[in-house]
Amino acid sequence: VVVVVVVVVVVVVVVVVVVVVYGVVSYQSLTSSLFLKAKIKADAQKDVITALPDTWMYAENRIKGLLKREPILLVGELVELFDVDGNLVVATGENIKRWKLERSYPLEDIDHVVGKIVVSTSLSTFYKSVFFVSLIGFALGGLVFIILRLLPVKALQSISQELYDEKERAEATLNSINEAILVSDSEGRLLYFNSFAEKMFGEALIERQGEDFLDLLTFINKNTGNKIRSTLEKALYTKILTGCKGSTVFKVDDTTEIDVEELATPVFDENGVLTGAVLCLRDVTIERETLKRQSWEASHDILTKLVNRSEFERCTEEAIQNAQLSNEKYTVLYMDLDRFKVINDSCGHSAGDDLLKQVTRMMASYIRDTDVFARLGGDEFGVLLEDCDEEKGIEIAETLLEAVKGFQFFWKNKVYTIGLSIGVTVIGNECFTLSEVLGQADSACYWAKDQGRQRICVFRESDIDLAVRRSQTGWVSKINEALKDNRFILYHQQYLHLSGKDDTPLHLEILLRMLSKKGEIISPDQFIPAAERYNLIIDIDRWVIHQVMSDFHRLQKQHNHKKLIISINLSGASINSPKFLTYIKEKITEFNVDPEQLCFEVTETVAVKDIASAIEFITACKRLGVKFALDDFGTGTSSFGYLKQLPIDYLKIDGSFIKNIEYDQIDRAMVESINKIGHIMEKKTIAEYAENQAIINILDDIGVDYAQGYGVCRPKPLLLKDNIQT
Repeated sequence: VVVVVVVVVVVVVVVVVVVVVYGVVSYQSLTSSLFLKAKIKADAQKDVITALPDTWMYAENRIKGLLKREPILLVGELVELFDVDGNLVVATGENIKRWKLERSYPLEDIDHVVGKIVVSTSLSTFYKSVFFVSLIGFALGGLVFIILRLLPVKALQSISQELYDEKERAEATLNSINEAILVSDSEGRLLYFNSFAEKMFGEALIERQGEDFLDLLTFINKNTGNKIRSTLEKALYTKILTGCKGSTVFKVDDTTEIDVEELATPVFDENGVLTGAVLCLRDVTIERETLKRQSWEASHDILTKLVNRSEFERCTEEAIQNAQLSNEKYTVLYMDLDRFKVINDSCGHSAGDDLLKQVTRMMASYIRDTDVFARLGGDEFGVLLEDCDEEKGIEIAETLLEAVKGFQFFWKNKVYTIGLSIGVTVIGNECFTLSEVLGQADSACYWAKDQGRQRICVFRESDIDLAVRRSQTGWVSKINEALKDNRFILYHQQYLHLSGKDDTPLHLEILLRMLSKKGEIISPDQFIPAAERYNLIIDIDRWVIHQVMSDFHRLQKQHNHKKLIISINLSGASINSPKFLTYIKEKITEFNVDPEQLCFEVTETVAVKDIASAIEFITACKRLGVKFALDDFGTGTSSFGYLKQLPIDYLKIDGSFIKNIEYDQIDRAMVESINKIGHIMEKKTIAEYAENQAIINILDDIGVDYAQGYGVCRPKPLLLKDNIQT
């Protein structure tokens, strides 16, 4: 609409100017023409005036004839001759009643004026010509308007509309992003800001529209509190892209601060001259808080708010380095809560969590601010005591021991108490690694639990029992490396079926060995205790199951496709693992193994420790078709009582009753009793430690079903390809 109006105004102005110019020019031309005619006719009268100086005015006919000569009068023109007194002497031409234009020229007689000639014309013709010119001008102007309207103006409107739409889209885009956008000119005057900037700055920004606003850009370094220069100022000064991240804070007012990231971009025209800059402010308050929280969570335990194991290890490693460079001593306390698992299992995990939070708050009150108190996992805790020798460390440990001893936990109208076992080791200028220091403290803690709990044990290099415990910690890395490098190997030992029937399945018990990096065979009694202690036994059990089932069909082919019963020992940790049964099912399906040819063994000690879980696991396996054997039977205090509850297939009589059966009548009577009760319960019996033929003959006389031992078969690799010298 604006464009159309502008075009109309321009056309009208142009037409008016043309008409006015035409009128002025025409008027001046007409005036000049009349003046020239008056002069010529005045000159023509000079002879008459000279000849008749006093009576010339009476020579009317002669004067009138001269007036009619050249230049000839046109239509609408009138020539009049007046004497010096203004009296009309003679006139010729048309009488003009109105709208006339006249011009005069004096009549002179030598040196004085004796009258004048007046030439007049009607202006009606002039007015008509101006009118017609105006009509023609407006007609042409209209034509020009139509042409402009249809061609350039329409294109201009289209361009204008596109520019408007682009402007609207740009503003909508800038207002929709969650970043403050401010545009300034080269002098720092505010030209534009989006809605997010208005929210961030408030009304102060609105008031500075078109004015210098750089003083509103107050930024400080969050770490130092020092004021820093805005990147917008830097961009205007340096004429390069400028950004600022890290710890920048925008100070809105005295009470409000916003964490921001700045990015300022200079703007140049087509000639490279700086015309302004664009400042982008991104609110990163939530992002920095999230990063700060994530950083905290990475180094802290969520439940107790204590430092976690990885952070504790980092601090301990720093302490080891400091101790080696100076005479400063540190003391490490490795603590394990006694009876926590009882409360956690009987009252539920909610009670266990609440107990941990309460007891750690209480313990923290006895630990100095300079020390590091950490939750290492489960119910295990660590304290790194700075600038603390052994004597002071034991004193703090005793304080914690008494505090926990007097702690009472209330849950659902019941009162529970717990204890604390503490292992202590000192970090001096000796060259110990992190794993060695933690291993010392852990071994001392474990020994404190073995000695009756609720006590303190200080690590001594000379203590043989502690040295054994410490050596177990060294097996952790070796076991992990062996699992990673697949450096375990399977052996087996056959059972002898004492009935002598050829149609019975061939029983093979799987035995595990580790290969050192040098290829040496390592017996299980060296690494299994450490694996059980440090929760690596489940990974080992999974490795064995995978290996046996993947090699099952080759093993059957190796034994001429005779029906096999493969016995695999399982740990207590595995049968209590929630996903272990699922793993067994997956491997049976993956390798297409007949589950009736599998037999899992658990020791009597493992089974009776958590009888309910053992029964549940054994029952679930038997539903699949897997058989079960109870190993080391007879060593427990209530063996026969538990035997009735366990749905097993095989009863393995502990070797301690077998190895001296040739000479000890009590051992023989025990074996006879176990064998008889096992048969009454319809369970097959297996005797371990059958080391010679004499023992095998006695077992056959008693009626034991199977014999196992060096007298039957020495351990050998499960597959021929693994035939390594034992």
